Amino acid sequence: MIFFILTLALPVFLIIYGIVLPVKNYKPSPSSSITPAGSNDTAGIGSVRLDDPQLANVKKIIQKENEKAFQQNRLTLAEKDSIYMVLDVPDSLLILEIKGVTVKKTRILKLEISNRFALISHENMLPWIAEPFTLEHDLSTIPKSPIVVKQAPKDTIEAAKMSSKPAPPDSTNVFYTLYFNRNLVLEIEQIDPLEAGATEKVENYRKIKRNESTRSVFQMLKKPQQTDQPMLIKLVVSEVEARAIYRAVPTKSRLILKL
Repeated sequence: MIFFILTLALPVFLIIYGIVLPVKNYKPSPSSSITPAGSNDTAGIGSVRLDDPQLANVKKIIQKENEKAFQQNRLTLAEKDSIYMVLDVPDSLLILEIKGVTVKKTRILKLEISNRFALISHENMLPWIAEPFTLEHDLSTIPKSPIVVKQAPKDTIEAAKMSSKPAPPDSTNVFYTLYFNRNLVLEIEQIDPLEAGATEKVENYRKIKRNESTRSVFQMLKKPQQTDQPMLIKLVVSEVEARAIYRAVPTKSRLILKL
């Protein structure tokens, strides 16, 4: 009986201490200086039961506030000369824009969003999305800018003998992660089956991601009150689209998140 109790107690303890408490106390952007108009320190204290019409009005207000933040971000980045990304979660679209003009629109075939988004109050979520996100670094199975090395011919005769065919593409297995500021993490991968004989980079990529996940769990166990856990969104698109997006976005690209 004691063994049975201990066997059940350990998983329950790990779930509560490592998942429930961190999520409950998590705020996506504790360092954000933006505060929604009319908010105060007492927001969220207590609870109010709303009837259906009131609940519908609250949802409309939240939607309009999110839309306002989204459009303000677009206006801000439209003044820049660089390509930026727009992730439209409701419509499952990943868009590349410059100066407010769409240059590429990709349909997201599968989208997974972290449960933390649903657990964070609107008062905390709104300031988090009220500014464009900035890409800090990335992890990928393909190079950002492919380089083909060729040996220069000695003369015109040797040049004529050289093949004029384009170099074969690098690994067609496209998996990458974009790490933005304010803990936003965007994982993008191809829906196409893995190409046989070209999976080594994918295996290394997945190993790094597993190590990241393990470190995250140990960090939560060590400090359940931490506020820097990643807000993860996973996108699945075609291999061609995934490659094009990764090659097109600048190194320090900006992203607008529409929820």
